[in-house]
Amino acid sequence: MKRYLSFGGGINSVALMLLLEDQGEDFEAVFADHGADWPETYEYVQMLQDKGHKITVLQCRRKGLALYDYYLEHKMVPMRMVRACTRLYKLVPLAEYMQPPCIVYMGISADESHRAARITAGERDGEEKLFPLIDAGIDRKGCIDIIKAHGLPVPIKSGCFICPFQRISQWVELRTKHPELYCKAKRLENVTNARVQAQGRPPIYLAHDRPLDNVAQEDQMDLFGEREDRPCLCEL
Repeated sequence: MKRYLSFGGGINSVALMLLLEDQGEDFEAVFADHGADWPETYEYVQMLQDKGHKITVLQCRRKGLALYDYYLEHKMVPMRMVRACTRLYKLVPLAEYMQPPCIVYMGISADESHRAARITAGERDGEEKLFPLIDAGIDRKGCIDIIKAHGLPVPIKSGCFICPFQRISQWVELRTKHPELYCKAKRLENVTNARVQAQGRPPIYLAHDRPLDNVAQEDQMDLFGEREDRPCLCEL
């Protein structure tokens, strides 16, 4: 039976890939590239490939559009309660590629074991999702230890640069490190709100309940504070 690793390029999935390799497992790591991950994630995936780690990269597009362009064309922003971005650009492409019968390894650490039940509930006929990190009792710190033990740098938290689950500190970092992406995020927010306000509806913001210009200000971080760090489904 074919075995896959749902690879997101974050700490958990990198550690799981290394663990499975060390155990001699025969599997295929699959990364869904929707075109909107942080540059550091793409650089990290490429670094792993250069070091000989086999990772299949799926170019995930809808009608030829990458995730950001899809939202821009439809004048929408990703929303916490409507995770179309994860479904359309991660879950669906991965499911189409990983055809049953198959086993899919999921990079959920032991300290996030509560997430496993929701993921298992989405299993298809002939598909079995396994959680080796949970089974081995490996938490987030243990994942970091595995990565460091292999002489690799610890990757950033994986996720889209327009993800509504980003913490305020991440929006500040985006503006500082990647101003061109921050400007793209602002453009998407502005285009979306021009549409919804013309319809007489309240504005919609990427960063919780405030415009990006208000959130991504270093001198206002203490005022706004950090909100709960809830992982998006695609962050592994």
